[in-house]
Amino acid sequence: MADDTSADLLRKADALMRRTRVFVAGTSAPTTQVTKPEDDLPILTDVVTEHDAARATAPAHMQEHLDALREELSRWLEQELPDAVLKVTDGLADQLMGELTHQAEKNLLPRLIARLDGTTSQTEAQKEI
Repeated sequence: MADDTSADLLRKADALMRRTRVFVAGTSAPTTQVTKPEDDLPILTDVVTEHDAARATAPAHMQEHLDALREELSRWLEQELPDAVLKVTDGLADQLMGELTHQAEKNLLPRLIARLDGTTSQTEAQKEI
């Protein structure tokens, strides 16, 4: 089946090249007549919108439903995205709080205890900050 698809694709490419070339190798006499470009060939200045690209790449049976699918996807994102973002940001906030608590217990708490006990002079405490 893949061979049939490849062969079909090659036949189509060959036909396209033959339609648009001024001279085709292997013909008995070179043709000097320039063929007029076909309307179905895109020109480099043509602007293709995302909507047009989606329609062109969608399977034929789904092309008529693209707008409805796009609308449904947009509606679903509006409903689900805020909760997903909150879940992620809550996780980040919890992680940040845990790290800050760990660092405070490891570094800040011993300095504060030493300061309260008077074992560290004020100039030494300022150096550490």
